[in-house]
Amino acid sequence: MDHISALAIASKADEDSFYKFARENHRFIIKSASRTCRRFVSESDDEWSVALIAFYEAVREYNEDKGNFKSFANMVISRRLKDYFDSQAAYRANEVSASPFSFDGRLDEDPTPLETEVADVGRRLESTHNPEGTPVKDEINEIEKRLAPYGFTLFDIGNCSPKSNKTKVACRKVINEFRVKHILFEQMVRKRNLPFAELIKTDGVTKKLLERHRKYLIAAAEIACGDFPNLKEYIDNL
Repeated sequence: MDHISALAIASKADEDSFYKFARENHRFIIKSASRTCRRFVSESDDEWSVALIAFYEAVREYNEDKGNFKSFANMVISRRLKDYFDSQAAYRANEVSASPFSFDGRLDEDPTPLETEVADVGRRLESTHNPEGTPVKDEINEIEKRLAPYGFTLFDIGNCSPKSNKTKVACRKVINEFRVKHILFEQMVRKRNLPFAELIKTDGVTKKLLERHRKYLIAAAEIACGDFPNLKEYIDNL
């Protein structure tokens, strides 16, 4: 059993251990939710609350037979978010108000004991994780302003972010080029496009890769070279 899976099992027995475990896996929860939503999810989004609660459910239900914990938790988070999307669509269609935990279509029933427990844990996690507000939301607003002149938004990068390990490594090399060679970043900002001629000199980087992941690389460069500490963590862990 890997270390994270062992910690997940250990965190079941002690409440404080669970809250510590959840805080340590904050970036994983954000990344998992963002992948399912196909856009960046911040703590101010309803999807963050759903993902956080789903993470608690994953810990509560996890055992060795379910394999790697992170794979299991990612599946639970994805499933809960998809249920949430379906329930929201149904509510809009029928103009019915319902409990946020009515994911299985029960519109008027009282919540089950598990749903009540999960809701309480979700509220406590949200209040202890970020008591001073949501700086990520401010960063998102600022990066959206930076990306507007390029003709796309932060949420557009989901379809062009790197997927394979080989592509991720190549994209990281490109981002690092912007970090260490500020003149490349200034050129990108001035021309509103990637400096293709200079970047293809980087080992493992091709014109095809730059064209395919252009929006992602521009957004990542703006984040890496700007004052975006929270978004940098997200980009660094893609």
